[in-house]
Amino acid sequence: MTTFKHALWIRIALGALATIILLFTIPAYLNPANNPGLKSLTGEAASLGSVAGLFLGRQLTIALIALYGAIRGTTESLLIGAFGIAAINFHDAIFVGAFGGVKPGSVMGLVFGLLALGLMWAVLRGREKPVAV
Repeated sequence: MTTFKHALWIRIALGALATIILLFTIPAYLNPANNPGLKSLTGEAASLGSVAGLFLGRQLTIALIALYGAIRGTTESLLIGAFGIAAINFHDAIFVGAFGGVKPGSVMGLVFGLLALGLMWAVLRGREKPVAV
């Protein structure tokens, strides 16, 4: 059986983005203030049962989907993972920037969103290569 996968550098780049997100998300479950996007939350909003928990759960889900896409390597899985990272990070960057001012969390959201868009462009421009399974 032959499977068609994209270039290894695209898969490594998406996996690296997802890993960086996981490195900031998983420790934040112990203390949400450890995450740059959650530092400004206080009181009830900073608890895992409220805004912080929603944010961390969403980030964890997107990172796991992107890791799956990087491992799988097909066009659809790579695009879904990269789009998820781009959409969520642009969304967070715009709202954190609009309501909380320009802070490291909003800047990194823009950077990650742009990197994910670049990966989507590379996937759409690239060609899948056959790989024997």
